[in-house]
Amino acid sequence: MKKKIRFIFSAITILAFLSGCQKKEMNSSANIYYTAIESGTYYEGWANQLQEQAASYGFAFDAGYAENSVETQDSQIKNAAAEGCNVLLCGLVSPDTVTAVKAAADHMPIVFINNAPDNSQLKKDRYIYVASDEFMAGQYQAEFILEQFQDKDVINLAILKGPKGASGTNGRTNGLKRTLKASGKKINYVFEDYAGWNTETAQELIALFLKTGSPVDCVAANNDDMALGGLAAFEQAGINTDSILFLGVDASEAGCQAIAEGRMDFTVYQPMSAQISAAIEAAGKLAAGQSIQEIEGASEDGKYILIPFEKVDIHNVAQYQ
Repeated sequence: MKKKIRFIFSAITILAFLSGCQKKEMNSSANIYYTAIESGTYYEGWANQLQEQAASYGFAFDAGYAENSVETQDSQIKNAAAEGCNVLLCGLVSPDTVTAVKAAADHMPIVFINNAPDNSQLKKDRYIYVASDEFMAGQYQAEFILEQFQDKDVINLAILKGPKGASGTNGRTNGLKRTLKASGKKINYVFEDYAGWNTETAQELIALFLKTGSPVDCVAANNDDMALGGLAAFEQAGINTDSILFLGVDASEAGCQAIAEGRMDFTVYQPMSAQISAAIEAAGKLAAGQSIQEIEGASEDGKYILIPFEKVDIHNVAQYQ
């Protein structure tokens, strides 16, 4: 009986030793650490899928959550480097800290996800960014607005933006505004503010805006959660939304359901699974000192892997539910 107990204990010890990024005995060419911006459903979902994809390659994987703290993220990265990780997946808490992040990573190449550093901070086959082109998401929103209001010369638009300085916020907002400007129509930006990806914040902001009595034709949000928050403010105020467009990004479960119900009008599918697959494949390449050039979506300069967005409205929403 004692031999059996010792055998079980040994097996458990070995399994524990093999799990996690710091366990260097795993027969793996990539020892990956993912430092996420914060905990919660969204980024923990990323971590879970990243881990599954890493396991399919036989890569070691571990994750930590910076909780929007630059200091915590720096500490996590330094610990990962000290514990033997050889490639980093990083959702930057702030694009302004990328120099410090690279210094903390020391020898490790970095695959940035979730939040883009400035192009000048990227380097071919060493510091790369995997995402979809954020500008395109805003462009698609603008194209839908212009299509729906092609007979209107003046469009009154409210914008709900993500966190200030975030790459998704900047890219999606710029894509929206530049595409609308190029149309030649008069666009009145009757409201614009940062709601930080948050439903409740968006609802509060739009509720205050509605008290001004300003006319509005559409609410364009940088993500579905904020679009739904804006919609909730209208509904709570008892305002008929039949002639008002509500647009988001991400094609979340709740966003797609709202489109199917006719409450929301448009979103943009961000192919998370494809991004995750590309990020892990790129991490394996960089850890082995190889080029990302053969990965689908890789840019010619070796700094980016871009996965196309997809338009979602009432006509195709069933495909995304």
